[in-house]
Amino acid sequence: MRTSSLPFLVICLFAIIISSCEGDPPSSGPDIYLADNQFKVVGYLSGGLNQIDQLELDKLTYLNLAFANPDQQGNLVFGGNLDIMSVVQKGHDHGLKVFVSLAGGGRPDTTLWKFVLSPANRPGFINSILNFVEMNNLDGVDVDIEWNLLPAIGDLYTPFVIELRTALHAKGMGITTALGATRLHQAVSQESLEAYDFINVMAYDKTGMWRPEDIGQHSPYSYAEEAIRYWTEERNIPPNRIVLGVPFYGFDFAPPARYISFRELIEEDPANAYRDSVDMKYYNGIPTIVKKTELAKNNLGGVMIWEISYDTPGEMSLLRAIDQTITAGDCEVMTFYQDQDGDGLGDPQRPFQACSAPEGYVDNRNDTDD
Repeated sequence: MRTSSLPFLVICLFAIIISSCEGDPPSSGPDIYLADNQFKVVGYLSGGLNQIDQLELDKLTYLNLAFANPDQQGNLVFGGNLDIMSVVQKGHDHGLKVFVSLAGGGRPDTTLWKFVLSPANRPGFINSILNFVEMNNLDGVDVDIEWNLLPAIGDLYTPFVIELRTALHAKGMGITTALGATRLHQAVSQESLEAYDFINVMAYDKTGMWRPEDIGQHSPYSYAEEAIRYWTEERNIPPNRIVLGVPFYGFDFAPPARYISFRELIEEDPANAYRDSVDMKYYNGIPTIVKKTELAKNNLGGVMIWEISYDTPGEMSLLRAIDQTITAGDCEVMTFYQDQDGDGLGDPQRPFQACSAPEGYVDNRNDTDD
């Protein structure tokens, strides 16, 4: 669909608003952004904004709020026009950097995006992004332009990323992206990749509900290994700028195929925590999440989660497993289970990841009466 499909009056009004900033590029100055060299734990939060008080935010370093898109007037608007200020504040209260994530993996309006990213309108749109970031006291922007949007905007992608980085870094703010595991659309140039502070690699969705006939694991460990090779060897991105994505969800391929959260899988059967598949459901259980976290800890700059509200609360939480694996340090992490009655058998619903068994924990999870 072309821009001309918009009502003429809307286009004119939009052009007047955006072009008011033409010739007045986003405020720029010296790059004052300070690189973040810590091991990162990035959590995306989308539909679960109302669950913010139930999340263990202290186990994250970044919180990415998804998603924001331009409206008909060229203003950046968060999905559903939700007020995100309280969520941002809670993230900051836990010491997190909070970013807004743009576009998303759904079906953003390609006509609007092409219009706001055109050379004449891009400065005004970047100013709109900066205004949104400053108004909501955010720490940066995550560019999650993918799926149908990348081929639509084509050559407009790289100048947008470069100019947005310049504008954000001039204010000490960060810029990141979420991109695919083992291949990229041609619109994503090497120059644009170099502009990002770090890259969240979506090492999942190898298959899914859009391929109901391709039944199987959508995020195997081998896919994470493939992603690391692709990004470090083929794209020449330094490993410390790669953040490995892990899923807190899976796919139930029983017709009609659907998403299924880790929380729902545990509610069905706590034993599912230690599997990667059951019946026609495929996901990542605790052992695989721990193994991927170790892979990232030993080779990359962090781990990323889609989506943290899909986690189960309490001791079987995947986020807890990630945090414990990171905290364990330089060792081969094992999972231990609390043995409350001292019979040498641990409770499978009370796991803990560590280098060696903490006091009161054992490596056998076959207890049925703790």
